[in-house]
Amino acid sequence: MADIERRLRKLRALLRREKLDALIVSNEHNVRYLSGFTGDDSVLLVAREAAVLVTDSRYTEQAGKEVFPYGLEVVERKKSIAEALGVLVGKYGAAGVGFEGCNATVDFHKHLTDAMKRVALRPTMRLVEGLREIKDASEVKTVRRAVRAAEEGLRSTLPSIRPGVTEQDIAAELEYQMRKQGADASAFPIIVAGGERASLPHARPTKRRIRPGEAVLIDWGARLEFYNSDLTRVFFLGTIPSDWKKRYEIVLQAQRAALKVIRKGVMTKTVDRAARDVFKKRRLAKRFGHGLGHGVGLEVHEAPGVNRSSESKLKPGMIFTVEPGIYFPEWGGIRIEDMVLVKRTGVEVLTNFEKQFNQVVI
Repeated sequence: MADIERRLRKLRALLRREKLDALIVSNEHNVRYLSGFTGDDSVLLVAREAAVLVTDSRYTEQAGKEVFPYGLEVVERKKSIAEALGVLVGKYGAAGVGFEGCNATVDFHKHLTDAMKRVALRPTMRLVEGLREIKDASEVKTVRRAVRAAEEGLRSTLPSIRPGVTEQDIAAELEYQMRKQGADASAFPIIVAGGERASLPHARPTKRRIRPGEAVLIDWGARLEFYNSDLTRVFFLGTIPSDWKKRYEIVLQAQRAALKVIRKGVMTKTVDRAARDVFKKRRLAKRFGHGLGHGVGLEVHEAPGVNRSSESKLKPGMIFTVEPGIYFPEWGGIRIEDMVLVKRTGVEVLTNFEKQFNQVVI
């Protein structure tokens, strides 16, 4: 209960700063973060003296069990969400009302405007997402569990990775094994790319069969109690070819360089640059086209962004990925991805799946 109350208290402080009387929260991840509600197709109104979940008859019973313990109200709408919100805004005397500009559609905005003719509606930009950047103790605990489910799921899958199996076979087995470890689902469509297909950073598994002596890139994660994990490893069947070994070591060096500079107060773009400088010295900068990492929590990709243009400063409680990679069309690609937690005294690597040369040969 304390976590929900604390989150609402912080949001209300932001609303006062923005000179708003209330905020319409429509992003389902933000609704869940602020209320504990695990359904969908519902909206949360956070006013200065109340928080009300607007839902429909499908979720009324569920909502009552999930949000009443936190002191939130539940309103079962009879007509549209916008009309129900209009009534509530009038009830609480809110003159200035924000809505989530990054989530609201043009159609939803029109309905809100029609339902609140005497209210000053104003879009807000990522107010709740800003709060979600800093994970509280309960969130960190759940993310740790999602990491463990992913790691143990892959460990149980490795014996089945052998020449002749397809990429789709590996992905299906991995999702099954993560569920056996307690995951609710895969955090995202699992990436399995054999040989030259690993040059595609977001390759989808195909019926291509894994061949003897080639590399297999696996990017996977578990979703557990709505929180996610995200990891990447490259495995070699039998031996590591010399050209792969040389490039693999460079990617590992780039990740180590980035991990070395992570601490509170450091700019996220500085972390990105630390990895990019390693590639630059090896004349591989053009082979690293994506950002170094991204936040992970209720969404697989959320704030903070860790890339060359990001302006965020690292703060204790931030969880994000560190995933340098290099890609060569018709040859393949190498990406090594771990998740980290910024702490007051440094950084903790949350993932501990093997990644040294002698540990990635199967």
